[in-house]
Amino acid sequence: MNHTWLNYEKQRFIEYILYKYDFKIAESVWILNLLKSSPKYLSNISFVRETTHDRILSISTDRSKQLPLLYCKEQFCIENGRQIFHDIRLDETHLNVLLYLNNNDDRLNRLLLLQMLVAYYGEEKDLRPLNNNHNSLHHWGQLIRNEIDKSLDHNDQDTFLEMSKILQFINELEERQ
Repeated sequence: MNHTWLNYEKQRFIEYILYKYDFKIAESVWILNLLKSSPKYLSNISFVRETTHDRILSISTDRSKQLPLLYCKEQFCIENGRQIFHDIRLDETHLNVLLYLNNNDDRLNRLLLLQMLVAYYGEEKDLRPLNNNHNSLHHWGQLIRNEIDKSLDHNDQDTFLEMSKILQFINELEERQ
């Protein structure tokens, strides 16, 4: 259930950035439209905050100082939008998407947080009630603190470490507000 719901959230987010931001080159829009076009693509993407050694696509808005479009796979990078589009279309492996937006975007931050929670909980917990505008970062922080307390009570180091990472992200977001 979380997988389908998270795909829907990714699709809505892509629609939002396509509407709100101007991108440096047209191929960025083509690629974003491709990614939102099918559950197959949505299932295979994750939005990230920093580059990784995995397959990654970085897309920049017109006011960013970054390259317009960069795609790296197996330590080989290309900037040609048409080549990138076709490789993404044909390669069904996981893709990390790094966005260089004009500013700190709350919807991107919320999606990053949702991805972290879904990655941790998987299909075990229905997280849809957490995703509404009435739940502030403070509220989310309280929920994660409760999970940290439970993990300490049960001597569950893995849960403690994962929840601490999520809480750190929430704290960073709260500091930016």
